[in-house]
Amino acid sequence: MEIRFLNSQDVVVYRELRLYALRESPTAFGSSYKQESCFSLTDFATRLSSHDDSANGIFGAFDDGDKLIGMLGFSRESRLKRVHIGSLWSMYVLPESRRRGVGAALLDEALCHARRLDGLRQIILTVTTKNLAASSLYRSRGFERFGLERDALFIDGIYFDEEHLALHFN
Repeated sequence: MEIRFLNSQDVVVYRELRLYALRESPTAFGSSYKQESCFSLTDFATRLSSHDDSANGIFGAFDDGDKLIGMLGFSRESRLKRVHIGSLWSMYVLPESRRRGVGAALLDEALCHARRLDGLRQIILTVTTKNLAASSLYRSRGFERFGLERDALFIDGIYFDEEHLALHFN
């Protein structure tokens, strides 16, 4: 398995995985398939090239056959008062690749990347409270809950709560 930042040449496979993820796991994302299926390929390419430095991006996990099987976004705050904070977002692994360490490998790569960034002191993320597998993975790496947002997502007539988790570096 190879893990690396996605680039503009990955736009087609990224779009395919993102749209599949939004359909397959709608409670894992703040966005929706209905919303993003209208986006052009250029819109998706902009996501992969819109970051103004090498600190931010979307990690992709590729299997040995070069198929994109997972993704995890990382961004660092750019505002001076919050530049010490990074965020993880849009973690997703294809169902057939789950329970094989792909999510853990993506998370570990993102954490290694974050620890190399000068001045970064914490990473934050959100996860729906019913996503026990993801929550367990984050907690296994030291993330702790610092808040709960009730009714954070509304999907098909049902509200979902989200936990806010943080990992502090020493």
